[in-house]
Amino acid sequence: MGLRSTRHMTSVFLVRDGGVLLLFRRGSRVIADSWVGIGGHVEPHEHTDPTAAALRELHEEIGVTPDQLTNLSMRYVALRDTDTELRTTYYFTADLHPDAPIPAECAEGELRWFDLTLDPATLEMPPSARYVLPTG
Repeated sequence: MGLRSTRHMTSVFLVRDGGVLLLFRRGSRVIADSWVGIGGHVEPHEHTDPTAAALRELHEEIGVTPDQLTNLSMRYVALRDTDTELRTTYYFTADLHPDAPIPAECAEGELRWFDLTLDPATLEMPPSARYVLPTG
């Protein structure tokens, strides 16, 4: 077995008014087209601070800033061996402040709010995202 490369990623599930914001990410080099949280790659200087990476990605992808969030917390860390690389995904949840603008666009794909009573099995999602998706 040879050395594998590593990839670190973040994914944030934003919650507001009984719903969760998901992104249908298209054309990713890492996963098939599917519903995921908002996030992306952890930069090398962020490896010791995945929260900073999650906040950066939220701002880059949908324009959400830290002052528009409450209760940001890392909920899960998933490790996956794909045979070619080891992938670590840091999963977060956060509440989008009631006064914050609702994100409407993302260059990475389609944004959509889903009710927290959603059954994750009904969505095309990576297995780890389906497992950690907040539902109520």
